[in-house]
Amino acid sequence: MTETPPEDPQKPTLMDRGKKAMETADRASTVVDTANTAFGAIKWIAIAVVTVTLAGGAFVAYKAVSAPAKAVGNAAGAVTESVKSGAGKIKDSSANVMNRLDIPSTDQTALNAASEAAFTALTTMAETEPEGVKDRIYRRTNFGGHENRVCKLTVKTGTVSIPVTLAADNDDHATAKALGSKDNRLIRIVLTAGDDDIALRAEWDEDAKNWVMRWKGTTIKKEVGDAVAGQRIMDVLKAAATGCK
Repeated sequence: MTETPPEDPQKPTLMDRGKKAMETADRASTVVDTANTAFGAIKWIAIAVVTVTLAGGAFVAYKAVSAPAKAVGNAAGAVTESVKSGAGKIKDSSANVMNRLDIPSTDQTALNAASEAAFTALTTMAETEPEGVKDRIYRRTNFGGHENRVCKLTVKTGTVSIPVTLAADNDDHATAKALGSKDNRLIRIVLTAGDDDIALRAEWDEDAKNWVMRWKGTTIKKEVGDAVAGQRIMDVLKAAATGCK
């Protein structure tokens, strides 16, 4: 039996080589396109991640910065309101203290007339020297600006005679007087009741353009009611118009 010799493998033709080259090029192109697509996707994902991260970080930073700022703003507002409230309370308290010293007048016309006459008498009366050191200290303590025009008299009410000392504040009124003004006029009155001195005053109110009655500014305890004090002031002013010369 005769053996058939093996056939020589066929050499690839030029056409076959061309087809393989085309197939290889297609596969390479596909890989490149796939890679480009993947890289593109990764790129946009990365951009999105960075954007979200930056936005999140910015929001966190904003909260971190704005929260204290808002807290400070709220605190400042609260402090401001507290200060306003406190200032208002202090103002109201001061007004209440000052109003507590006011003595209402039941007849403003009569008060104005009596005060004008008394002030004129006190500022034109003859000067008198103090009766010793004690009287000098007493005048200085109770009648600022008296210029030695200090009047002493007695006011009788019912069966009671009340010793009274009074004087105008001539120094305080001097400048206004030189300018023809009625401002800064003040009459200080001290009633002696037993061992106690009750300090009162009649004062020109520049805003209201009227005379007003008040307790001395340092008064803590009122020895009598406002109505009685007001009546005694009127008694003294009327007596001063003719009794202080």
